Amino acid sequence: MRQVLSWRFVAALVAVCAFALVAYILGSRQGGSGAASADDADVRRMDFISLVASIDADGFAMTANDTVSGNLTLTMPNGQNVTVFPGTPGVVQCENLTEPYQCAVLGQSLGDTIVWFALMPMRGAEFRFELPAIVELEDGFARLVNGWEVPYAQVIDRTECDPDSASFADFLDEHGTEFVSIYDLSEQAIVAVAC
Repeated sequence: MRQVLSWRFVAALVAVCAFALVAYILGSRQGGSGAASADDADVRRMDFISLVASIDADGFAMTANDTVSGNLTLTMPNGQNVTVFPGTPGVVQCENLTEPYQCAVLGQSLGDTIVWFALMPMRGAEFRFELPAIVELEDGFARLVNGWEVPYAQVIDRTECDPDSASFADFLDEHGTEFVSIYDLSEQAIVAVAC
């Protein structure tokens, strides 16, 4: 009769239990449940940013809980149409939806579908628009005070606010959040700050 519990079988069983214990300990140190925290829910990495050529807002309105009601279709300068479906959460700060080239859109997408969006007013004839203040720069993205994450340029022009600050970290230490960020559509990044 063969031996059922060989030393190799026991060693494999001990290794599997050890891996399970390590995974359990590491998981409990990171919050245990694996569910997203409330702070993570507010972070929105913008993976779609564009000038809007025209807006078809047939019956469009934002509801009290900041979701789309009605039909909203955005046409980009290249002719691409982006539909924002009813129930999609978002922010609309651009008030002039009828005139062409007055708004920029920032959005989080899932495949071809926008799952969260913001319409921001353009800054005059420039290809720029304003965003909230930056609180942190990390891995090519600036985290803004409202939780949005947007690409930033290698050098952010601070001359309008504080030309003497040695670095952007020094600028943030000195000015806190008392500024706006300027996003340039041609650069596809935050390129400056304004006070």
